[in-house]
Amino acid sequence: MRFSLFVHMERWDESVSHRECFENLTELALIAEAGGFSTVWIGEHHSMEYTISPSPMPQLAYLAARTSRIRLGAGTIIAPFWNPLRVAGETALLDVISNGRMEVGLARGAYQFEFDRLMGGMSAVDGGKHLREMVPAVRALWEGDYAHDGEVWQFPTSTSIPKPVQKPSRPCGSLPATSPPMSSPSQTAATSW
Repeated sequence: MRFSLFVHMERWDESVSHRECFENLTELALIAEAGGFSTVWIGEHHSMEYTISPSPMPQLAYLAARTSRIRLGAGTIIAPFWNPLRVAGETALLDVISNGRMEVGLARGAYQFEFDRLMGGMSAVDGGKHLREMVPAVRALWEGDYAHDGEVWQFPTSTSIPKPVQKPSRPCGSLPATSPPMSSPSQTAATSW
């Protein structure tokens, strides 16, 4: 049996600084590694004090330098808020920085609150089409030259620079793209993982 830690910078009290939140996240990741956990996962959320994580990548890159064994998971990257070239490149760079310890989870997004701020009010339900297009594009970019002409994204022949250290490239997982959007954190907690 393997154990993982899913963690964010969580701020429930304004007297706690963002720096303290980051130090707490780091300490939890170090404890998880010392305790034999297999992976630390950090998700993506925007404009929320309780889950401070506008991008998991800088936090995971920092943890790569502070740890030696635990795997580092971007779990999740919200597909509609990213471009496949950026996901492929940034996750591969995390794999290089961590010497092959990267994990990737992609999702369609959950909170309409975030879509209203980042996607001009696009319905969170529509995030599924971004996810279904993102996963195969990222996998193809990790493998080599790839041109994409999809419904959401179009780009000429490109590749992921750098390439992941892991060979074959690490599986790119996703959460269901067809489930209804969650409207509140309590609803999400009741129906996710």
